[in-house]
Amino acid sequence: MKIIAKILYAILALVILMCAFILLCAANPDIANTVSEIVKKNVPVKEETEEEATEDISIDLSSLDTSQEEKEEEPEEKHQDYNDYVDKRFPEDIVDPNSVQDYISPDEEDPYQKVVEEGTDDSLFDDSFFDLVKDKTDYTVTEPEVTDITDEEEANEIIDSTGVGETGENEEFDPLFYPYYHMLNDRGKRLYKQIYANSNALISEFKPVEDCTPSEFASAFDCCYNDHPELFWLDLQKYYEYDYTGRVIKIGIVFYKEIPDVEKAKGEFNAAAEEILTGAKDLPSDYEKEKYIHDLLADKITYEFNSLDQSAYSSIPNDFTVCAGYARAFQYLMQQLGVPTYFTVGWGGEMHAWDIIKLEDDYYNVDVTWDDQDPTMYEYFNVSDKQNLMHTRMYQSRYLPPCNGTKYSGLEKSEADLSGYDLASDEVFTDYRTYFETGESILDSDIAEGKTESEFNLIISKDIFMEWYSINAPSKTGGTDNELIFTGDAASISVTFEHLDDGNYLIRHKWQTNTSQP
Repeated sequence: MKIIAKILYAILALVILMCAFILLCAANPDIANTVSEIVKKNVPVKEETEEEATEDISIDLSSLDTSQEEKEEEPEEKHQDYNDYVDKRFPEDIVDPNSVQDYISPDEEDPYQKVVEEGTDDSLFDDSFFDLVKDKTDYTVTEPEVTDITDEEEANEIIDSTGVGETGENEEFDPLFYPYYHMLNDRGKRLYKQIYANSNALISEFKPVEDCTPSEFASAFDCCYNDHPELFWLDLQKYYEYDYTGRVIKIGIVFYKEIPDVEKAKGEFNAAAEEILTGAKDLPSDYEKEKYIHDLLADKITYEFNSLDQSAYSSIPNDFTVCAGYARAFQYLMQQLGVPTYFTVGWGGEMHAWDIIKLEDDYYNVDVTWDDQDPTMYEYFNVSDKQNLMHTRMYQSRYLPPCNGTKYSGLEKSEADLSGYDLASDEVFTDYRTYFETGESILDSDIAEGKTESEFNLIISKDIFMEWYSINAPSKTGGTDNELIFTGDAASISVTFEHLDDGNYLIRHKWQTNTSQP
């Protein structure tokens, strides 16, 4: 489907260029002499009037020619460090400590986070498997625009002249489908409802119904935004004014200027969603519905930046988006099928978004963005938190349910043929200590037999791969890409890893003594 679309877009671009060339030649016959220069320039685009733009507000991002130099650039904040983001949100200010539990136990290290904090280099992510996914991490963290009102009289005038808009007091949110709302304390819930109601009413400025700090407002906004992908016209941008006491006295939310007619856009969004859902509604199980939506989105969407790429509108009804658009589309469609699905934010080498889904009594991680390869893969389809390599939850997403399900994990993966790897053990090791002790035993046996060099291969599970890497990589003395070399006084060992089709990792060990044995 994507290949056909790209061919059509290329034909369209060629037609536009030909038309422009004909017009230019008619105006100036000498233009033919400089045709090569003309082709290199941008094709002029007719500027629509406001009335013409309103007549059809479907933002057809698929019409963009991705080969043109004017293609939208990556966000400026791309390629920042984890520590540049970790302090941007303080959800603890407004969450209810009695209703949340951090999925990362304080007594248990997050292996990927350990790699980040210890400053281990990026050789892990130079592996050919991780090359498929490492650049698909473009969730946007926006900071509110702030106006500090230091004059008391001016602050009071703003308070008196600004209404609360819609309060949403009668809104109810099912905890099974709207977990972010139920993380909040009572004040946070009132702010959330107000933001939700005013977003639906298209009221962009209002004073908060509760006294709140800037951090509390930002957290309530994020919770509302994460729970409601159907608010596709709501931009991540926001602003507020606060007074000399530190209170927020005026809130501003922003609606996408690219969607000037929200009601018409709703019709287009709902029609496109219904067309997708038609093929899934009669499937016999939630799992089959999930796989259908996962595969359809992976086939339909092309990863590409655009001005709506944090919104579900970029993927329903349009087909071009980044990780946030994939995740919000999957969240919305699965919710419409009655399957609880949660938008999740965290670190994946950059800021990233994926989903958590509830199947029967268990929860699983799903990353449609990273599974969107050619062909579609299932490496991040229904995996546990431990299996979800390169995903570290952040902000309010830390308080979503832990993902420990196994029943629906790995069902779509192909089995790897292990016959050609000359394994020292047929076991797939799922515990690092057992793997280490087995390798040590093999090494001791080789030395006892008088060997000065040998090779042996073992397989470890995806569950312990990051633990394996985070333990070994900081101690290496050499190696490149997926090779770790350790050199001692008496011997040196080279260890390489290879990602297998079934998701496990082949670990090749090769050692030799540095001096001849007597």
